[in-house]
Amino acid sequence: MSCERTADESPVPAYRVTYSYRGQPLASDEYGNPYFTFNVYFRPDEISPRLRERVASGKIGRAELAEFFDIATSREPVQETVIDETRSSLCDGNYVDGNWIHTNPKCEDNIAYRRVAMPSPYLRVEVNSGTPRNATAAASAPWQK
Repeated sequence: MSCERTADESPVPAYRVTYSYRGQPLASDEYGNPYFTFNVYFRPDEISPRLRERVASGKIGRAELAEFFDIATSREPVQETVIDETRSSLCDGNYVDGNWIHTNPKCEDNIAYRRVAMPSPYLRVEVNSGTPRNATAAASAPWQK
């Protein structure tokens, strides 16, 4: 339906940061793998010189590297339409061959809807590069001059 066209114009250098997490396996995954990863790319000017030095030296561990990035997750509220059970009346019935058949054929369902704010089924992830958290805390400590 949507045929957006994209094309690479010119390559630019970037740092790739790979995050891994554990969650519910996807229904489409025949192996039921609960481990997932995603990548975030940063241009060199988006990363501090200190971090670039540490990465270039090859002597930085995962825990120390993680200190240079802030990650935040959120579920933005979305508007959903749901059945208003207090203002609706549904007829009694049974499923017959996959169809709902009213017990009283003269009864008609009266369904009212309402809009409600619910957490989104999608998780928003924001990753920012900055100064290491422990360096920021040390710099703002009142007892350090």
